[in-house]
Amino acid sequence: MRNLMSKKKYILWSILKTWLISTVISIILIIIFMALTREPVREHPRNCNMSGLAYAFVVFWIFFLNILSFGSLFSLLKTFHGKVKQALCWFLLPVISSVFYYCTVADGKINKDDIALFLITYLPWFCIWLFYYSRLNSRFK
Repeated sequence: MRNLMSKKKYILWSILKTWLISTVISIILIIIFMALTREPVREHPRNCNMSGLAYAFVVFWIFFLNILSFGSLFSLLKTFHGKVKQALCWFLLPVISSVFYYCTVADGKINKDDIALFLITYLPWFCIWLFYYSRLNSRFK
């Protein structure tokens, strides 16, 4: 029973640390991306600057991925013990939602800005989450 509690605590801490670290990394990457793709200064600037929308979008998307990552707690149940079922608990919902996100944002057209935004929002989260999944497997098995 103690091992189950420590697994649960480990998974919850992994969710929190993944959210925090990936948010910081993604915000830094979005700042760099927006600095590199900045439009030249216009003679008459627009009244509405939508650049803050990208930051909010990234933060809320990573927050949404972490909400979906609570499905990893299913891996504590005996019916989900097994490499394939445990991997599905940790990655199925985030991967399905990321594919849906990409299809929604890209509108069926693939361009380099959409790919860059997709990688900025999803890749840091996925790499850190994969790191915690591999540590879970090495720590508790």
